[in-house]
Amino acid sequence: MSQFNKDTIPQVEVGFMDEDHHTAVDLMNELISLAKDRESERVSDAFNALIQHNIEHFSREEVEMILCGFPPYDCHKGEHKRVIMEMQTELEHWNNTGDVEHLYHYLSNTMVSWFHNHINTMDTVTASFIKRFHGKELDTH
Repeated sequence: MSQFNKDTIPQVEVGFMDEDHHTAVDLMNELISLAKDRESERVSDAFNALIQHNIEHFSREEVEMILCGFPPYDCHKGEHKRVIMEMQTELEHWNNTGDVEHLYHYLSNTMVSWFHNHINTMDTVTASFIKRFHGKELDTH
């Protein structure tokens, strides 16, 4: 399984969002590497770290959406909730089975595709709205 390349991640030009996306790439790459090396005990910790990061990142986005009065807030928040639940289900599957091939498939197909698509669609629209609301690039964390 190949790792994520930060250079291929779209930039939304909202500081905290781009930084969080790069951190997510680092965490996913660590998880991929541990799974590839069959470091079973460490995979669960790395997966938990990725989930926790995403929960915190999604929360930061949701606070900004509320602050800006972002009209499709419920839709975007619903997608965040869905993907966290999916990741938790995948972590539970990993903890119950240790199935490396299933984890590879999830990370390299489902997660990679979702991550790029989410940034290119929902996050790009959200970032554009946030920038217009603030009148500039948002650098706060």
